Amino acid sequence: MKAGAFKKIGEVVELLGTTPRTLRFYEAEGLISSRRTAGGTRYYSDADIARLSAILRLANAGIPLHLVKTIATTREHYATGAESSHAIHALLTTLQEQVNAQMALLTQLTADLSFAATTLESCFHCGNAPTRSGCPECLVNQRLDASELLNLIWEQELN
Repeated sequence: MKAGAFKKIGEVVELLGTTPRTLRFYEAEGLISSRRTAGGTRYYSDADIARLSAILRLANAGIPLHLVKTIATTREHYATGAESSHAIHALLTTLQEQVNAQMALLTQLTADLSFAATTLESCFHCGNAPTRSGCPECLVNQRLDASELLNLIWEQELN
């Protein structure tokens, strides 16, 4: 082993902003492997770290671990590069569609968060009770039709 060619688990977790437990879990799941000394110390190569970085990025984006594992292990199930590339391409295309749909939802949520926050600024100096009946002229009350978040923030209307 060349000096500096491999990193210990502590160095990797610091570099990637994760935990040793997470790395051990990914190893147990078969997503990564480490080299070990006779004493059991784990070492990771630059390629291992790049693989871990991709796994963490997908996991942090909310991609289910089973899908990450499928992406990571699909190539080994095919006899040719052509077959495996077609299978991986289909997985990546589906994932991209899911991510695009999630981005559209997040864009809508961002707009609603901004709208709700701006609306609530009108209440910063309000002395009225923060209820429908306590402040019937409230801007929040007037904008409920335009924001799901304002409906969540405003108290439930009891019948």
